[in-house]
Amino acid sequence: MWEAIVISFVGFLAAFIIASLVEWVVHLLMHRRVLLGGIHYKHHLAGMADGMVWEFLYYVPAAVIGSGLFLLGGWYYNLWWLGGGMSAGSFAYAFFAGYAHQIQHEHPELVFWMYPPVHTVHHRHEMYRRNFGIGVDVWDKVFGTYQHVDWTPDPARRRKRLQEFWQIQWF
Repeated sequence: MWEAIVISFVGFLAAFIIASLVEWVVHLLMHRRVLLGGIHYKHHLAGMADGMVWEFLYYVPAAVIGSGLFLLGGWYYNLWWLGGGMSAGSFAYAFFAGYAHQIQHEHPELVFWMYPPVHTVHHRHEMYRRNFGIGVDVWDKVFGTYQHVDWTPDPARRRKRLQEFWQIQWF
């Protein structure tokens, strides 16, 4: 039983990493106007996210495709636990990415896992060729598109409490 749990966890982490790379590539392609360029341009003009539920739903098609591939691979290689873990990781990343996008537009000072919050500075400094990460900044650093910007959180909003992590626009 422990083997199945470990294999599922490895699959979950692998899918989380793969999904973060897919997110980075898709955002890059949006800025290159290869994929949904017009819609993304309007997003930059508006400068706001659409609400946590909608942001999550934007990621769901990729999670469904990833889950299908991972489960098919699990069936083919008889590694159901790995496929199941990867499927769960795909949807978990979709939720995380939707939340990360929403919070960086509303409460960037709460993005404790990344300094500065790259999606926030991507918008505020009109970085159309830099900082494509939304949930994480690792791929920008790996592929050389990261640009550090001094960013100081609003002092009045800096002392956010844990409960405020969920006080965001949901729809």
